[in-house]
Amino acid sequence: MRHLSESFAVGALRRSASIEQFLGPAFLGERRGIRWVTIEPRRNGRYAVVLHLSCDVGGEHFRDLPEFPPLDPEAGEAGEVVAEVDDAVEALDTAERVTDAVRERWANVGVATEDYLDYVRSGRLPDPLTKDAATEVVRTLLATGGGDERTVSWWLDSLARRTGCLHIGDMIYWPASRSWTAEEIIGHAWSCTPIAL
Repeated sequence: MRHLSESFAVGALRRSASIEQFLGPAFLGERRGIRWVTIEPRRNGRYAVVLHLSCDVGGEHFRDLPEFPPLDPEAGEAGEVVAEVDDAVEALDTAERVTDAVRERWANVGVATEDYLDYVRSGRLPDPLTKDAATEVVRTLLATGGGDERTVSWWLDSLARRTGCLHIGDMIYWPASRSWTAEEIIGHAWSCTPIAL
């Protein structure tokens, strides 16, 4: 089993073992990256929640997440402590609130690379992202729903961040007054301003 139940995640932390979770895409300008989070027990008995923003330089043969360079070339490291708390359960709650981690997706250190490989195989958009490629992704989402929930989430997150259209998911799944074609959705999204992270 790849992912830890809540009791196993808490148990690992209380035994001073770190846990991690792959979160998905991140972008800094035109630089494509990934986000992942670790919870690291400290010697003082506290738990650090560390958000990692790394360049997406990996693939099938290079997938050791800690070896990926930081997404921001100015940053000294890829990881930033975003919180430090006193309790293992509080660490899970904090990580999920601050980084959008999901309770059911925590893994032992080194195992989140499998989730990264899933992302590489099915959830990573082409780079550079062309209008035609984005239209094809939206066409797939409109026709089939897109497949599993994680892949859909990765696609929508990437499309929103790359185009700046934060409501692209609403246009696809919850059209307010009319149904949009893939071409119309991407035509609108292409006119928005891209956002960082």
